[in-house]
Amino acid sequence: MKIEVQAFINQIQDQTYLTDEYELPTPDPFVADGILAQLKPAIDKAIEKQALASFSVLTEYAGEPVKVTLETGIVNLPLQYIKKVNQFFELDDQAEVNLYLYVTSPLINRSNMRIDLIGTVASFEEAAAANWTKIADLLTKDLEAVVIGSQAPKEEPIEKKAPDKKKAAPKKKATTKKKASAKKTTAKKTATKKATTKKTTTKKKTTKKAD
Repeated sequence: MKIEVQAFINQIQDQTYLTDEYELPTPDPFVADGILAQLKPAIDKAIEKQALASFSVLTEYAGEPVKVTLETGIVNLPLQYIKKVNQFFELDDQAEVNLYLYVTSPLINRSNMRIDLIGTVASFEEAAAANWTKIADLLTKDLEAVVIGSQAPKEEPIEKKAPDKKKAAPKKKATTKKKASAKKTTAKKTATKKATTKKTTTKKKTTKKAD
């Protein structure tokens, strides 16, 4: 299945593709079966029609959201990033439509997303059983990564102390100025004393002349 890049962009922007979201309580055990049971019928129907599609299951694990999406596209980017597609193709290019698995969660990795290519939509039905096994295996690994991520120690936010140090710097300068002022005051007092001494000496000399 191929599609002109501009036609692909138009369908996504106009939201004329098949799409739906399903909410699912946290699977117990936390495995792929229950999630794929929600997605498989919709994806099979979309592939049968050779239609663009995006179907998701929303659940959670350890209090964090987990979103599993099976989506058709011409580049390994979720459809929400449709504005970036023209960075990879010319608008009049004919591009192959693929099926991608996206798992989004703050627990899965640093980027909060795992992307796996399943294969082309055109060849999916030829080996549908094998393709669904591949999807199940990949999703199982992704869910295991979510579990491992939930057990990792949470990184505490680093406190930024730099602003406090900058505020302290002006105080040191102010103290230096005060010391300088104190020295100047002392110097003035000393000068005054010296001047007074000279005046006293002059008076004594005047007294001697009067005798």
